[in-house]
Amino acid sequence: MRKLYQRLALVLGMSAVMTVLIFTVSLYGRSRAENIHYLRQLLDGVEENLSHNSEDYRERLELLEEDYLKRARAAEYILSSGPGLVSEEELQIIKELMEVRAVTVIGNSGEILMSTEDRTGDESEESVFHVTVKAQSDRFAAVRVDADPGRLGLMDREDLMRSTLRQATTEHRTGIMAVDPETGEIIGFTRNNAQDFELAGIDTASEFLGLLESMADRRAAVLRVNEVYQRVLVRETEGYYLVAFSALDTVFADMTWSFWEGLIGIGAVSTAAILLVRYYLKKYLFRHFETVKEDISRVLAGAAGSGAADAGIPEVQAFVAAISELEKGYLDQAEGMHRMKDELSRARTEAERDKLTGLYNRRGMEKRVEIFLKQETPAGTFVLFDLDNFKRVNDSEGHPEGDRVLERFAACLRECFRKDDSLGRLGGDEFAALISGPVPDERLEEIFCTVMSGVREGLETYYKKYGVSVSIGAVPIDGKVRTYKGLYKCADTALYIAKYLGKDRCYINKEKISCMKKECIRCREDCPRSRLLDLKSREE
Repeated sequence: MRKLYQRLALVLGMSAVMTVLIFTVSLYGRSRAENIHYLRQLLDGVEENLSHNSEDYRERLELLEEDYLKRARAAEYILSSGPGLVSEEELQIIKELMEVRAVTVIGNSGEILMSTEDRTGDESEESVFHVTVKAQSDRFAAVRVDADPGRLGLMDREDLMRSTLRQATTEHRTGIMAVDPETGEIIGFTRNNAQDFELAGIDTASEFLGLLESMADRRAAVLRVNEVYQRVLVRETEGYYLVAFSALDTVFADMTWSFWEGLIGIGAVSTAAILLVRYYLKKYLFRHFETVKEDISRVLAGAAGSGAADAGIPEVQAFVAAISELEKGYLDQAEGMHRMKDELSRARTEAERDKLTGLYNRRGMEKRVEIFLKQETPAGTFVLFDLDNFKRVNDSEGHPEGDRVLERFAACLRECFRKDDSLGRLGGDEFAALISGPVPDERLEEIFCTVMSGVREGLETYYKKYGVSVSIGAVPIDGKVRTYKGLYKCADTALYIAKYLGKDRCYINKEKISCMKKECIRCREDCPRSRLLDLKSREE
């Protein structure tokens, strides 16, 4: 009997250890995948923000160029209108009227005839932004206007990258930094993490750059950074290395604690099970065997049996009790599995939803489009929405107010589309819709006009104050494009055209053009996008 107990304990103990090991390995694999996915999401977010910031920067620079060109022309007109060259005092007045740093009159031989600024000093102090226009007068050749750097608010590439990193939000002991691929200099960090990055075994900038180059756009690696092991993911974008890193000590600590928790719990359950089995074996099986043995001995001795063994009732009761216990245990396990299945299903649903708006996120939207495209003859429309001038709200009112604008726009989309249509927020102020079933162009335009007017009315305050509106790009789904990426490119091209034509409008890409070049290269003979670009150029 003792050997039976020992073997039972050994089997239960080994089962407990194997269960805990399998659980720990599974937990590690899931934690690793989630950690890598989180780092990739962080890099995707920084890349997207950097792209938006770069685009906003270019738009601002174009506006500045146009503004200072007008000022230069105005100054040239004033100088050309007089009978002769103005005095230095009058030139100073023109400079103050134009609100610029300096006004310079250039002679026909390229010499400086007069200027409000001394240009004989250090050339390094020259204006960072200036505009020169040709003169209409014969007295001088051109007029140059230098912008006041304090009024421009321009940033260089490094400042733009630092600003983008400051916008990123990361968890504790997780961060992103940008590295110059030429010098190995760290340009900036995200705000809520350590502001240093010391890599074990790397002593020179060339070694550091060589490591980053070997890791760029590849799998994540575990390195010893700042005296702790961290998972590092490197991506090259916009002429910089973006490095995302996350400390692993917290992950390993959680895994170790879970391992010991599981081991102790299963050990306690196994010990209790062994004691219970021993108790019931003694009570219902081995004790009855002793009674049977005594009865047999009495019978052999010629005496009558006690009658306790031949009834068979204790064995039947023990079996029934054991079966009932097993049945109850199986029912409890089945109920637990159903509960776990429901929780997993709810977790998957939450993973595909945008927390702010309740719409599908990029992952959920892409999944639904891919499922839709797997139909034999899919028919519908894929639509992209982009809020015009949304960044002005964030810059002026703050991100909480920007989030309220996004929530109200999501509510506007729900009102304008059917329940069968899928709506999603792809990130930032970019939204998408999947309209199922064929829809005539006239009906599509009605829906889009309803959305645009809904934005102007629902966000009236922001529309009047910041020019917040919505640009819409759509592409019909007819089975010719069978991937989400292809549909997205076509819809993005349509969205680009809508914005290029002046924003607050829609465009349907019926020809499924996916070209995003700003200047037409005549890749096809009949291209509606090319005609629109030519028309826009002639209007300008």
